[in-house]
Amino acid sequence: MRPPLFLLIFLILVPREADGLLATPSSASSGRPNIVLIFCDDLGYSDLGVYGNRIIQTPNLDRLAAQGTRLTQFYMTSPVCTPSRAALMTGHYPQRYGIHHADLPEVLPRYPLPDSAVTIAELLQQAGYSTIHIGKWHLGEPPETVEPRKHGFDRFFGSFGGRPSSPWMKYARSMDPEMIVNEDRPVIYKGHVTEIQTTAALEALAKADRSRPFFLNLWYNAPHEPLAPLADQDRLYKDWSAEEQTYFQTVTGIDVGVGKILAKLEEMGVTGKTLILFSSDNGPESHAHPFSRGSAWPLKGMKTQLWEGGVRVPMILRWPGKIPSAWTSDAITSVLDIFPTLCVAAGVSIPKEPGLDDGQDLVSIIQGKTSTSERPLFFEFHFPQRGVASSLPMAVRKGKWKLFADHEFKQVELYDLESDVGEQLNVASQRPDEVRELKTILRHWWKQFRDQTNLKPTRQRMPVPSPEELDKKYYRN
Repeated sequence: MRPPLFLLIFLILVPREADGLLATPSSASSGRPNIVLIFCDDLGYSDLGVYGNRIIQTPNLDRLAAQGTRLTQFYMTSPVCTPSRAALMTGHYPQRYGIHHADLPEVLPRYPLPDSAVTIAELLQQAGYSTIHIGKWHLGEPPETVEPRKHGFDRFFGSFGGRPSSPWMKYARSMDPEMIVNEDRPVIYKGHVTEIQTTAALEALAKADRSRPFFLNLWYNAPHEPLAPLADQDRLYKDWSAEEQTYFQTVTGIDVGVGKILAKLEEMGVTGKTLILFSSDNGPESHAHPFSRGSAWPLKGMKTQLWEGGVRVPMILRWPGKIPSAWTSDAITSVLDIFPTLCVAAGVSIPKEPGLDDGQDLVSIIQGKTSTSERPLFFEFHFPQRGVASSLPMAVRKGKWKLFADHEFKQVELYDLESDVGEQLNVASQRPDEVRELKTILRHWWKQFRDQTNLKPTRQRMPVPSPEELDKKYYRN
């Protein structure tokens, strides 16, 4: 029998002097906000009511957007999990760490975040923040890589790999999942993974040291497969198929969790002192999966594709008094901007080496103090792009133009995203000057990484281990 959840979370979150985690009196500052970063997995651009969805009910996220700012052109660096998460945590393009795909145990090569990377959690921790990660990690699995707590988190509650319960598809499940506390042996928790992660986050907030600001990194697994039918899912979505009901209710479950987080912050009296960011790591999964029914409309594409639907995602921010409410910004922004945003908000200096990849403070962008209209954003995915016959593995966006290219820059496509957000009309032959400029920019960026040896899968599939083998490999007690 597992211990009660409240007891485990209490043990996770109460700081211990022996760990060197208690803040000094000077580390608490009324001028520095608490930070809550909520990250979903495979949530489509238009899966939320505030982004135009007329079916899925997301009243809490709609309210969050009404109280803050919604970004309509916010991009991930990749159409899959691990690279986008690495970019968020480091402020760098993931290619700088040799990360080109999701880190999966089934195939080689692996793509973990190296121990040498400096993360935003490390900087906030050093500045006196209480740092907690709850949910999916997917930046490497011990013992091959360091645990999340070596990347700047005081405490960890979640899963190391990309799926709930187990990184191996065969053992993954969203109902009654196995969760890991710090580096301990995983324990089964009864219920749905979203509810369990939300409960852990609520108890983390309840136990937070009030003398210091906190950084809560809540990374939901949902709505990533494997999904499972949920109780009463037909109550809200009775007119839809069972598969659609499951997906819609899973997204609504995220919204319910966010609502509980917002209510807890209000109860604690810290709403006005807390910066909240909500986003997703890439576009929606293929509907060929059992329950995935996500939408990126009106964008073209999905997860694993460099079309807009694979890399453009929702982003909502709320920081009372700093970020305007009921505001929509069409500034071209990136996951790379999260790192400097949190540094500026917390008064943390950005390391000069290795510096950042042109990330900007989102608050300054929203306030109109910083323009990103001419900043190029780069995308790369050299693996097969699902459902695309002849995919081009690189792209760059600058202003309204988006250029795709092959390895040798012999084949290109150009789209005007102002007039053609669905990327239907290739105008490369009509705009030679823009093609020439963007090819030069993309070629210069890509030459830094083109000689890396792990750009493509090796086609070597790893044998699925037994539960006993997994237990022996990963868990020490």
